[in-house]
Amino acid sequence: MQISLTISAPQFPSFLSPNKPMTESPHKHFPPSVQTSSSRKSSPGALFAVQKSGFLSAIGHAIEEEEYRKARAEVNRRGIDIEGYLIEGISVGGHETCIIIPSLNAAFDIGRCPARAVNQDFLFITHAHLDHIGGLPMYVATRGLYSLKPPTVFVPPCIKEDVEKLFDIHRTMSQDKLELDLVALDVGETYQMRNDLVVRPFKTHHVIPSQGYVIYSVRHKLMKKYAHLKGMQIKNLKLSGVEITDTILSPEVAFTGDTTSAFILDPRNADALRAKVLITEATFLDEEIGIEHAQQHGHMHLSEIMDHAHWIRSKAVLLTHFSSRYKIEDIRQAITKLQPKLSAKVFTS
Repeated sequence: MQISLTISAPQFPSFLSPNKPMTESPHKHFPPSVQTSSSRKSSPGALFAVQKSGFLSAIGHAIEEEEYRKARAEVNRRGIDIEGYLIEGISVGGHETCIIIPSLNAAFDIGRCPARAVNQDFLFITHAHLDHIGGLPMYVATRGLYSLKPPTVFVPPCIKEDVEKLFDIHRTMSQDKLELDLVALDVGETYQMRNDLVVRPFKTHHVIPSQGYVIYSVRHKLMKKYAHLKGMQIKNLKLSGVEITDTILSPEVAFTGDTTSAFILDPRNADALRAKVLITEATFLDEEIGIEHAQQHGHMHLSEIMDHAHWIRSKAVLLTHFSSRYKIEDIRQAITKLQPKLSAKVFTS
């Protein structure tokens, strides 16, 4: 689902209306139920019905995949301006997530490696489900193909060793260097992206180890005790090696990836909840799939965001990762109910 709209004028890509609803977790797939000859007798009519059903199902999947392909192509051309940040990308529960912010030179998660992600030097991986990390080798390989510098890829420390093994396998198979700077950045640690930007992970709650990321702007403010000094006096102090400024960090963008609502209630995540732009998930929307189901599968239900809305201090909230079971109208109606609960402006991906 390409980022393309605000709640005030919702427009949704057509592939949000699949032929077959998803009732389980996006990461849990079951084979179709099959009755054997011992459980029922076959007949020519029944066999024809099964064949016809399979044929129609194949057509349905082909149409859905074509719609999905068209929507992905739009990622190269469309984005939305949220609080001064052009945000692009795609996020469909169980299929693919990759959110791109060119002004930060960053992408968050990389399920299938959309073309626009390749130009971003920084990539932040929240967890190891394939719809969030599956495109990582292709991202690194494509950057090498175009002679771009090796990217800096951030991962939760607990998966770094496995990611290194993954790249060793790909290097052996492809006979390619696949160069990258793989950084295991733990919750609470700080990494300087550039002089005016740093990033810190924060704890999220999924069915496997996960973490979100907050990107902060950095500015330096003259200490109050030196505020009375004149310009030359301040200059002389600085030249003598005296630290004359305080470093001010302001949370600009927070990205959660997949998580339950427990991250909202964690006081250590206050910066994520007051970031200028909060990008978080809302996998489930209706009463058919309840809160308990969402929590069991490591996701959030929209009603939980409504219940905890008073904790969210961001200027804008971008919701992602809707289950593909929902139709366009389902999402439109659900998000319309959320907006009055939040002081932040609501966007959907």
